[in-house]
Amino acid sequence: MKAVLGSVSLGVLLGGMTACTTFEPERGNVVEAQIPEAFGSASGSVELQAAWWKSFASPQLNQLMDKAFAGNLTLEQAVARLQQSAAAARLAGAEGGIQLDGDLDYAATRSDGATARTASLGLTAGYELDLWGRIASTENAALATWEATSFDLQTAAMTLSAEVATQYFTWLTQKETLAVYESQQQSNLKKLQAIERRYHSGQSTVLDLLQQRQLVAADEAKLPPVRAQIQNTENAIALLLGQIPGQGLGLEVEDLPALPPQPSAGLPVNLLENRPDIQSARLALVSSDWSVGAARAARLPTLSLRGSVYTNGEGFEDLFDDWVSNLAANLLAPLMDGGARKTEVERTLAVSRERIAAYRLSVLEAIGEVEDALSNEKFQAAYLAALQKQYVAAQKSEAESIRRYQRGIITYLDTLTAIVAREDLEITMVNARMDLLSTRIQLYRSLGGDWSTLPEEK
Repeated sequence: MKAVLGSVSLGVLLGGMTACTTFEPERGNVVEAQIPEAFGSASGSVELQAAWWKSFASPQLNQLMDKAFAGNLTLEQAVARLQQSAAAARLAGAEGGIQLDGDLDYAATRSDGATARTASLGLTAGYELDLWGRIASTENAALATWEATSFDLQTAAMTLSAEVATQYFTWLTQKETLAVYESQQQSNLKKLQAIERRYHSGQSTVLDLLQQRQLVAADEAKLPPVRAQIQNTENAIALLLGQIPGQGLGLEVEDLPALPPQPSAGLPVNLLENRPDIQSARLALVSSDWSVGAARAARLPTLSLRGSVYTNGEGFEDLFDDWVSNLAANLLAPLMDGGARKTEVERTLAVSRERIAAYRLSVLEAIGEVEDALSNEKFQAAYLAALQKQYVAAQKSEAESIRRYQRGIITYLDTLTAIVAREDLEITMVNARMDLLSTRIQLYRSLGGDWSTLPEEK
């Protein structure tokens, strides 16, 4: 349509924009009622550090973290998704700008030895007046999605740090387990030699000898599975670093670190700001609310301004003359669409309800993770203390049973039982120390922290 609107009619339409209603989201705090005033379990008083792994005072762990943040491929995917989301937000913002298209035609014809050349140039401009806020709502939804994706990147980094620390401490635990098994094997070999001497002197029976040989063989059978676990863990660490598995990491064995002072858990409400996954869920809800507004606005009439000018020959300087006289306005109202726009509103409302539930669930899960980590650490520490007492008693029981066997008071089976009990406790204590470190890593992860300093590009 090439109708020219009078300045009075166009002014009325433009002036009416300020009186139109926009569909901006209005929602209160949907999680306020489910946040307790304090955690049910007590915590420490040390301030939580962003680089929490440094509290373990392991330079090797610090180096692994640096390599993981630089080379992890899951993190790289999250960076790429953030870049995609930023581009999508820019595209949504571009919809509200003036669209200007150019058209250039050139032709040359030859007749009777003469060449005729013609050229034409045209410009077409379009702009949609955002009467009901559809374009603005779409842009706001895209911006909220972009911001949510930035928190997804931070969540990926938070999860990566916990995985690297867990795998590294698992590797140290497996190395210590292997060392304990090898030490037990050497100790039992010496006991076997002593029993062989007693057997040849008539002081021990053949059953004593066979039982000790069985124990030595059992020690040897324990070694290959642990060595396989060590290799598997090294491969898992290599993947976290973005390196090729099986090529060796050059790690040096060190003792499992002592548990550092426990950080303060703060208040449950702090998780809303400290947990990037909660922030992402909140912004996903905000994005869906803006999408509802855009869908509702799409059911109302739209006003588009169109202008076009064409010129030909050599009069290109006339292209921009009388631009206003060529301005046209189109007022379009949706008439019949088979209920598509109404259905889109219903769909976006359902998405919003889904994300409300997801947001509330993320908060509840975060509170539960902190509570679990605090209680698990408390009871795991108590369990480890009890194991240490049990181990001391087992050492004494083993020493006494050996003395009684050497004196002929008890059979070697009683001594063997005491030896196996003490050895099993030794391995149980190593694993219990690892479990205690794991609960602390889970506490660090569940408390979140500031991950905004993570670079968005590598």
